[in-house]
Amino acid sequence: MNTMFIILLLGLTALQATAQERNKGYSMQKRSEQRAMQRFTLKEWMEAKDRRALMDMWLSINTPSPYEFALAGSYIQYSLDSGGLKDAKKSSEGTVDAYATLVGVTAQYQNNLEEQFNDITGIFNLRVFGNTIQGTHLTFHYGLRTRTENKNLYRLNQSFPAVTFQLYMTKYFGVQGHYRIYLPTSETFYGDTTADELNAGVYIEYGPVRIFGDWFEERQTSTKAGAGSFLKRNGSKVGLKLFF
Repeated sequence: MNTMFIILLLGLTALQATAQERNKGYSMQKRSEQRAMQRFTLKEWMEAKDRRALMDMWLSINTPSPYEFALAGSYIQYSLDSGGLKDAKKSSEGTVDAYATLVGVTAQYQNNLEEQFNDITGIFNLRVFGNTIQGTHLTFHYGLRTRTENKNLYRLNQSFPAVTFQLYMTKYFGVQGHYRIYLPTSETFYGDTTADELNAGVYIEYGPVRIFGDWFEERQTSTKAGAGSFLKRNGSKVGLKLFF
């Protein structure tokens, strides 16, 4: 009886030792596999580097450029009202816009042969709503217009704040408008001068090309030696604008 008990005890001990060895082997194998999964290799680093390079290339191709440019030219027909006398006039104007994200600058030039003056305008722009000049946006401006009479009778420097609103009604059609108020200034020919300008119109476009038509009105009041004068120009602008 004692002999059988001893044999049974030895057998159980041997089985337990075998099971422990098997569990130990399994645990070591599993831990080794887990370490292999976390192992850093040169091959994997090179493959990850290649994937990052491809992703950077895709982003550079598909991310819009922060720089925007536009070039416009317009033909102007208007009526000049100078205190009861109205004359039909015409002129031409060119505009260049350059933006970097939300800020930009604008340069304008108008050559008015019939009234014999030139306008050179520089504007700083800050877009407060919208993410592109070729989209719905609200933009504030501050600029300086220098009007020079061709016969050197006067040189009128007028600084102004302004606001522009542009709204796309459909993908290819929209409305736009801007308002400027020229701050009071003084010069020898006109005297103390104030002015403002309102512009509103519509446009259609296809891709980078826009065709627009605007109505505008510019009012100017001057006082010199106690005498006042008033000028009003109102009419239309038609033109073409290209976006880059």
